[in-house]
Order: sequence, then C-alpha cells, then structure tokens
Amino acid sequence: MSEKVKARILGDDYTIVGDADQEYIHRLAELVDRKVRELQLGMPNAPKLKLAVLAALNFADELEQSKNQSGETGPSSPEAEEKTKKLITLLEEGLIGDL
Repeated sequence: MSEKVKARILGDDYTIVGDADQEYIHRLAELVDRKVRELQLGMPNAPKLKLAVLAALNFADELEQSKNQSGETGPSSPEAEEKTKKLITLLEEGLIGDL
C-alpha cells in the first residue's frame, strides 16, 4: 500500500508517495537533505536544481563504489532497479514543481 509522507529537504516541503514505510522514507529524505546541505556549504549561491543533481551524482558514485567493493559485476536486482526508478521519478517530479 502506498503511503504519503511529508518531508523537508533544503527548506522545501515534499510529499513523497511510496510503498516503503514512513520511517524509511524519512531516513532517505534526511540523507538527501544532509548531502544537499553539505554541497551547499561549498557552493552557497548554487541553485537548488544544481545541488540536487550533484547530490544524485554523489549517491550514484557511492552506489557504484559499493558495487565494485562487493564484487558485483552484473546488473542490480530488479527490486533495486525499480526502487531507483521510483526515486528518480519522485526527484524529477519534485524538481519540476520547484521550477
């Protein structure tokens, strides 16, 4: 069952709809908020969209490094791919709403 979860990232409120439990979605939102704020410290005048894209690239790099360290060489699991697609869609919808 999909749940609606309200989260605040970089001072903006988002309603996130997902199949994961609320606590998990809040943890993800807090992780994203910390990463974006970390990037903002080095680029205080950067637009939010740029910070979001850079944060996404950082997360993608961390994922790839994790795969390489664990010895994964093939494609990720279907579940991981589906969750990634959902997160990308949510990110895109949130960013489009900010423009």
